[in-house]
Amino acid sequence: MRLLQGKKQSFFAAAALSAVVGILLAGPFVAQAEEKPPALSAAVRAALGMPSKEKAGAEGADGINLPGVNRAPAILSAEEELELQRQAEEVASEAAAEMERQEREYIEDSYKRASQGLLPLSTNQVRDFMQRLENTQESAYPPSTGAPKGEIRVVGLSLDPGGAPPQINLAAGYVTTIDIVDQTGEPWPILDVGVGGNFEVTPTQAGSHVVRVVPLTRVGKGNLSILLKDLSTPVIFRLSSGGSTFHMRYDARVPRLGPNAKTPLIEYRRAGPVAGEALISMILENAPPKEAKRLKIGGVNAQTKAWQVGQSVYVRTPLTLLSPAWNASASSADGMTVYEIGNAPVLLMSDNGAMVRARLMREDTHD
Repeated sequence: MRLLQGKKQSFFAAAALSAVVGILLAGPFVAQAEEKPPALSAAVRAALGMPSKEKAGAEGADGINLPGVNRAPAILSAEEELELQRQAEEVASEAAAEMERQEREYIEDSYKRASQGLLPLSTNQVRDFMQRLENTQESAYPPSTGAPKGEIRVVGLSLDPGGAPPQINLAAGYVTTIDIVDQTGEPWPILDVGVGGNFEVTPTQAGSHVVRVVPLTRVGKGNLSILLKDLSTPVIFRLSSGGSTFHMRYDARVPRLGPNAKTPLIEYRRAGPVAGEALISMILENAPPKEAKRLKIGGVNAQTKAWQVGQSVYVRTPLTLLSPAWNASASSADGMTVYEIGNAPVLLMSDNGAMVRARLMREDTHD
């Protein structure tokens, strides 16, 4: 009896094993046909040592759940594959756009942090800072009184041994031009130049009457010696830099006739004022003294001016005075000439060969 029961159990076990093998072999075809595998009886499950349906239901499977054995995936149609591919491409595109947006935001945030770190000042603050810097630099520019004022001087030289040499004021960073003319205003050629002190002297071309001087220090003293053609006595100047004024142009008139002198049409002199006198030099610079009374003059252009000082009349003009005879005259390198005359109401003048009649009108007007 026991032997019969053992054989029955062996038969049932063999039958269950055959069923399991058949299920495993038929699994892919069953999945393709979308059919559900048959359920095993409780006896077969007990013979194989498998959990009951209740326990297997917790795992969500009605068939056999063998570890390591995967069910074959379902076969998708062409439309479903295209839809899945489209969805995958859409997801990838959205991910790339999101990464680009995040990168752009990161770059903008980095730029803002860098700009705020390097340039923390606002536009108005930068302008205010630059204005203060310019004011400070302007205040520190030498000399302490501010930028030097340029002047133009016309000075008569003295060749007397006891006379003091005239002083030429210079300024660092500015060029002073010295013109040497004779008493008629004609250029006097320069042969040689010597300088003492920390100054740079640049003569122009050979035979010229112009010398350029530039100081190499803000404050300095020195002198300049110029040897003129056909003049045995050298012309001496004192040089000084660092003041509040400087001479942009310095016209030096030698009280003699130079190599290029032109003989005047009328030559009459009296004892008294001569070329190089201080009063004539002031009028030649267009800076008459306070006591000079301005006279109106008609028939000529505005370049011709006249003043009365005492009993003498001084006419400053680029024209040549023909009549009346003048007592003294002085000319500058720019072609201007000052004539000292008496109380003459009418002047005859030459404008490049053309005779011009000028009339003096005395009024109580002053410069």
